[in-house]
Amino acid sequence: MPVIILRQRGADLYCYIAKQDLEARVLQVEHDTPEHWGGALELEGGRRYYVNLQPGRPAFPLSLRATRDAQA
Repeated sequence: MPVIILRQRGADLYCYIAKQDLEARVLQVEHDTPEHWGGALELEGGRRYYVNLQPGRPAFPLSLRATRDAQA
């Protein structure tokens, strides 16, 4: 399970995966509501990761453990 760091840059959200030295823009977040944030993250280049749901939209930057999404 890699640790990912999520950062806000302007209107875009970016994901850095330290194990792979990869940074990519987040194209879609499965749950992005005032009540829940997280689930499947779709990144530029087609990669998908899953992060546990957070209670509400978190403050960025944020470090989380992620798993490869089963639908990748």
